[in-house]
Amino acid sequence: MLHFCMARKNLLAVFLFFFIFVFQAEAKVLPRFKTTKRAAGYAGVVVSPRLRADHHALEIYFGNVNRAKSIAYTLSYQTNGVEQGVIGSIDTASGATANRELLFGTCSSGVCRFHENLANMKLEVTAELTTGKKSIRRFRIKI
Repeated sequence: MLHFCMARKNLLAVFLFFFIFVFQAEAKVLPRFKTTKRAAGYAGVVVSPRLRADHHALEIYFGNVNRAKSIAYTLSYQTNGVEQGVIGSIDTASGATANRELLFGTCSSGVCRFHENLANMKLEVTAELTTGKKSIRRFRIKI
């Protein structure tokens, strides 16, 4: 009886070893983000927004401006629950790049009063390309 129990335990150990290490399924890792490569001849307008260091303005760099017929932008945000915003455009004939600094507040006679408690900031840039296509880029700005 003792020999039968020992043989049974050994058989169970061999079976478990075999099952765990030989038939172990390989776990597949799914990619978190799918990256896409742009074509070498990408003809879009480059838009790069970033907050100014003091958080009182949004600095926007526009590249490949000369590849567009027109570029317009809209910045909207809330301050103390009140909707505020800025609209503007870029002169596409002025060169290949452009920069804008959009202040969060108002300035008069050299004195600026900045808005406080900013929330829900969004930037939308619409470009009509020289190819005839229309490009819309939307950004959510975290304060």
